[in-house]
This record gives sequence, C-alpha cells and structure tokens, in this order.
Amino acid sequence: MNQNKQPSNFKLAQTGRIVSLLLGSIFTCVSVAIAPTFAAPAVSTNSKLAASAPLADVLKGTNNTVPATPAADKIAQASDVAGNWAEPFIRALVEKDIIKGYPDGTFRPDQPVTRAEFAALLNKAFNLTEIRAARNFKDVPKNYWAAEAIQKAYQGGFLSGYPNGTFAPKQNIIRIQSLVSIVNGSKLEPSGNLDLNGVFGDAAQVPSYGQNALIAATQRCVAVSVEYNSSMLPGGNFGPNTVATRADVAAYIHQVLVGAGRLTALDKANPANKYVASCPNGVYITSIEQPKPVAMTADEAIAKLGIPSQVPEIVASAPTSTFPVGGLGTPTAFGANWGDFFLGAGYQGNTRPNIYSNANLPSSPNATPAEKQQGPETYAYSVGLGLGDARSFLGLETVATTYNRSGAGNPGSFENGGVSFKLHKLLGDSFAIAGGIENAITFGNNPGTPGFGTNGGVQSAYGVASLILNPDPNMGFFSNTTLSVGAGGGRFRSVGDIRNPNAKDNVNVFGSLGTRLFSNVSLVGDWNGQDLSVGLPITIPFGGGSALQITPAIVDIANPETGGSRFSVSGGLGFHF
Repeated sequence: MNQNKQPSNFKLAQTGRIVSLLLGSIFTCVSVAIAPTFAAPAVSTNSKLAASAPLADVLKGTNNTVPATPAADKIAQASDVAGNWAEPFIRALVEKDIIKGYPDGTFRPDQPVTRAEFAALLNKAFNLTEIRAARNFKDVPKNYWAAEAIQKAYQGGFLSGYPNGTFAPKQNIIRIQSLVSIVNGSKLEPSGNLDLNGVFGDAAQVPSYGQNALIAATQRCVAVSVEYNSSMLPGGNFGPNTVATRADVAAYIHQVLVGAGRLTALDKANPANKYVASCPNGVYITSIEQPKPVAMTADEAIAKLGIPSQVPEIVASAPTSTFPVGGLGTPTAFGANWGDFFLGAGYQGNTRPNIYSNANLPSSPNATPAEKQQGPETYAYSVGLGLGDARSFLGLETVATTYNRSGAGNPGSFENGGVSFKLHKLLGDSFAIAGGIENAITFGNNPGTPGFGTNGGVQSAYGVASLILNPDPNMGFFSNTTLSVGAGGGRFRSVGDIRNPNAKDNVNVFGSLGTRLFSNVSLVGDWNGQDLSVGLPITIPFGGGSALQITPAIVDIANPETGGSRFSVSGGLGFHF
C-alpha cells in the first residue's frame, strides 16, 4: 500500500536549511553561487510538502467563508485518498460526515494542518463542552472563517493561545501538539507505566509536555503514525516533531471515536492496523468516554486538565514555524543542527579573471586581452553536517569543500580544499546570529594567501545576523522574506582591499535578501562584498526527511571590476536523521 509519506513544512524547512543555508557558505574556494532551499518544520524540515492555502482561502471568498463540502462518496473515492496509508481511517470519518474535503472533490491527505483547520476538525468530531470563558485573540478577527471553531476549541480545553494574546491560526500544528490536544480534550490519562522507548524508536525526541499524552494515546490505540509498524518492537517512529497532515489527524480522531463507541474499529485483517502503535490486530485496550460538563470554575477545570503545561501553548520544545530564505554565495545566521547532513555540488562554465594577481582589472582601459579573459570552468563538491542545537544552546555547522579547475596545470578534485565552521544561535523563530571561519583548515595548493585563487584570500572570518521579515509557515507568495547582513575579512573584502597587500586585515559588509515566491521556489539577491548575484533556488522534497535543491544563478552582474556576469548552477541533497 502506498504510504504517501510526503514532506511537511517543518521538515522541508529543515531540509531547506541543510541544502541551502548551508551551501551558501561552503564553496569558498571558487566563485560558485550556492543558493538556499528553505526549509522546513520541516519542517519542516522537517521534508514535507508545503501546505496549500487554508481551506477558506481555497474558496476565494471572504474571511468568514465556511469551507464547502462535496458529497461524501466523492471524497471517499477521490484519487488522492485511494491507496493512501490512512485511507481506511479517512473513509470511515467521511461516511459519518465527521471530516470534510475540498470543493474540488479532493481530500489532500498529505497536506499539513493549520491550527485553524485543526480547530474546525475538533468541532466536527467532538462534543466540545465549555470549561472556561471565551478569549479574544488578536490575530483572529470575528469574521475569520474559523473564529467560532477556534473559540469552541479553546473553551472546551482542546486548544490554547499564546502568551502574547495570539492564536496563530495559519501556523501548522505538529503531530505531538495535535495528539496532546486530542488527549487532553478527551480526558485520557495514562494507566500504569509504559516505557515509550520500547514502543517508539524516536521516543527521546518527544518533548516533555507530550510524554504523558503519548503514553495515554498509546495505551488506548490512539497513537497512529505512517512511520510505525506494529509487527516490530520498537515498531518504528512516531515523528512527534513532524508537521501533522490531514491523514495524521484523521487517524487520531478515528481511533478516539472508536474508543468512544461512535465508530467501528478497523477489521482485524485491515493492513492499516500496523500503523496503530502497540495495538496489534485492532484490539482496543480500554474504552474512552466523551467529556461531560464539569461542575467547577473555569480555573479549576483548567488546572485539572493540566492545560497550561500540556497544550501547544508551550512552544519551547516545538520546532520553528518560520522558514528562512538563505543567501547564494554568502553565509546566513541559520545553519545545520544535530541530525542534519548534506552533499553539494556547483558548476561554472567560466570563473572570474585573475583580478587579484593581474596588474590591471578587466574594466581598466589598459587591460590586456589576457587580463580580461575569464578563468576556466570550475567544479566544486562539498559534504557537511550539523552538531548541537541552535534553539536550546548553540549549533555548529561543519563543511568540507574541494574544487577542480579545468585546464593544464590546474589541480584535480580532492587535491585542493578546506574545512569551514560556523557557530549559530537561534533567538526566537525569526532571528539568528552566527560567526564562523571559512577554510579554517586547508589542504593542497590552498595556502590562504591574499593573492591566491578567485576568492582573494582563502581563510575568511565573519559575523552575520539574519531576520525573517514576514514569517509564514504556509510559505505563501512573497513570504518569509529573509534579510541577512554580515561583515568579514578574506573573500568578503572589496576588490581594492584584496589587491592591496596592506589591506589584508580589512573587513567589508556582505549580505543577502531572499523571498519565497512559491512553497518550493525562492528568489535571492546576494552581495558578496565585491559584486551582486541573483539566483532562483528550486526545491524538490522527497520522503524520509530529504530534499534536493537546484539553483540556477547569474553571478557578478553589477561590478565591471570582477570581469562580467556569468551563469552558474549548483545543487544539493540534504537529509535530516
């Protein structure tokens, strides 16, 4: 059966960092423009395909437009449901009119779920009993299509807002957050002890606020994951920090309603039972009661349910919900963390003239034909990984690069190269700072002297800060615009400083500005200290936390001193383990 393990925004974001934000700083031995991926939460990171527009926006209506629903049998037979790993769960909910699809007859099971859509699903599936007073959220206007559903989910104890008075309706919800919400709202509690490490291979990744909820869900056959196989112990991963898809949420709701007696359990022979953690052959451990009215004050009810400490209001352990766009050939402050690994390659048909050793610049009227001539075609290859965690402490990005210039007398691949390091720190979801040394360790004919090669000094120390100006987890048109500004020596110096033997310690400003045109396509402008480049990073996400990025670019387009514009192309394959 096709499992349709498509990447979420969070992992796409993560993998985007891997394939792009990282690659922007690795080809330091040649003038190869490497572009960002973001990604993503991937995701998103964390991998997953980017979310489409929210349900209401698809209808092209006003903010208070209620999503229309096609006939149930049309949804159940939709081509994007047939063969999906969660098809049996989805079909059962559709037949009872508990879950709905889109006006075009699709269900989009692999589409990430926003908090607003999740609230709407909860309203349809559960009898939400009010346990606390309503709350006004600054980012949920009264005419917003999901305003009523959000209020009911909040008053029922299923969802909470954020300390700054917002609800973040368009923010994608991750699996553990959605499961915690359903478990809390359904008043499920752990029964006895259960070692999650014996059930899930990634139990160590479950944030503290979600551990009890996952135990309770596992004991009652509510913990469902496409990454799980109940025929093995541990049966695989739950993927707690992966963005929840419509298929994921449908499976959770189905299992809760089975325990409540509102739906019939899957047939024991149904292959989808293997995705239900510790619940072989669909045997349900205990029943689940629908929540009943609580005869206590709102504060007492909230304390009893543990809402302040368990609902998604606590975000310290959650992945970032923003997806930066990195530079081309310059570093940004976002980088690789533990579990990130990537491979990269770049190509230019021509490189800059040797402006650092020639007597005259190509733009000089006295320049000879040889001094105007661009350099040979060049290839670059890299491998990198991340250590640490930029959110909780510090992340360390390490990249090894080698390059090859065509022509007689030029070194081959793996004969020249270097190793670069970058320490980076994430401050919130939208701002980061970093410092690093490119080619801190060199090998081959790579001495690091100011007169060598196309970068005018191999070893380059720098500091950089990056800010996402308009974060959007749905990665819409012209979203996640990212500004990076830094200062550094070495290759970041001006042409004049690089050619001046007395200016080897000078520093210069570099930076980049990128924005997301579509979920998988970005536009980036990059100033490397000497000239401007423009690129179009294109991301192709795969399953399993990996993605490919291909970036065509035009480099050196503004400064005649660098020898004229050229075309380059780079690519990278990123993984998150």
